[in-house]
Amino acid sequence: MQPSPRSFSTALAAAVASLALLVTACGGEDTTTTSDAGTGSAAKPVEITYWSWMPGTADMAAAFNASHPNIKVTHAEIPAGLNGGYDKISKAVKAGNAPDVVNLEYQAVPDFVTQGLLRDSSTELGELVEGYAPESVKSLVTLGDRTWAAPYDVGPQTLYYRTDLFEQYGIELPTTWAEFRAAAEKVKTASKGRARLLDFWGDDTATWAGLSQQAGARWYSATSDAWKVNITDPATKAVTDSKAIALIGASWSAGSIKTTYPGQAGKWAEAPLPHWGTPVTGAVGGSAFAITKDSEKAEAAARFIAWATTDSKAVEARLAAGTSSGLPAAEKLRAAARSTFDTSFFAGQDVYALAGAQVPNIAEGWTWSPVHNSTTMTMQAAFGKAQKTGDFWPAFQAGQAAAEKAITDRGLKLAR
Repeated sequence: MQPSPRSFSTALAAAVASLALLVTACGGEDTTTTSDAGTGSAAKPVEITYWSWMPGTADMAAAFNASHPNIKVTHAEIPAGLNGGYDKISKAVKAGNAPDVVNLEYQAVPDFVTQGLLRDSSTELGELVEGYAPESVKSLVTLGDRTWAAPYDVGPQTLYYRTDLFEQYGIELPTTWAEFRAAAEKVKTASKGRARLLDFWGDDTATWAGLSQQAGARWYSATSDAWKVNITDPATKAVTDSKAIALIGASWSAGSIKTTYPGQAGKWAEAPLPHWGTPVTGAVGGSAFAITKDSEKAEAAARFIAWATTDSKAVEARLAAGTSSGLPAAEKLRAAARSTFDTSFFAGQDVYALAGAQVPNIAEGWTWSPVHNSTTMTMQAAFGKAQKTGDFWPAFQAGQAAAEKAITDRGLKLAR
């Protein structure tokens, strides 16, 4: 059942109240300090710090500094991953020496919010986000009726396939998972079991989550003042019984494929992800910009974030290397992103147009839990073992148990 905004708001507020971490979520206190000069001057710019693990962000910060003399952004690269950059950010906030701005993946936002690591940025970013973010993305940064981050990109799941192999085996592009299964059997039979197109299930929790989202699953929801975990629901079970013969990726995968398989230029294409009868898709990845809890330069930080998420010059600077196919959440920026990407690898196909057309089809109502980061670590390990047996369902059962335990360990209420 899709959680209502009110129930999610209540559960988030209850989490915040029980931990006594976020004064803003309970009373809406304005945490802007008098030392926040906001704009500064060319002679004495406001200096803010920005941490990110994502490629191109250093170049983007440099481009901002070149065009905004009143604000100076100092960029620092941090490791990617749950035990890397996120742990570093968390420790920095708790120690009182955090950067002003950080990048977070959407699944990390509730975790950071309920730990009291982010600033309630409704005043600084609320109107901005409302103006450009798709609903399916906006809901991932708007928790408890408050804005905690500004979306940068969105990752609708899509299908990547080898056009030459599809032709070799006489396969029509499948539009449903039933057609996809039939195509897989056709390849298996024709090749006498020796050939498959690409299989991308592996140990990636985000991919499984996106496929489950597409199938109608809702792993987490909020009821009254408690969190409900439903990782082992029937929709997810259906996904684990499916077979893949092509690379299941997201909008950002085009750049990765081009880099990974340079000798296969002209042989790849992208298509909408097969569906379960209704043309919807899931989402994998995607990142946002957030202001940390104790930043004393929130206004300047918000100005940088607004530029980074809505200005074409920011996109061009960040994607100038031409290796990324990140799809901006702001639709008006996608032309600028497209201009940096050489589509000859995909035989001239406009992969940006195809991915952008899938954004309205992202299944809405998906919620990330306040403990998904730790749950992911458990599931990743279990998926790794499952690859040897081909039975992935135990990994979801392990995730269910881990999420329920983490929620109660955090001091939050668990709905049964």
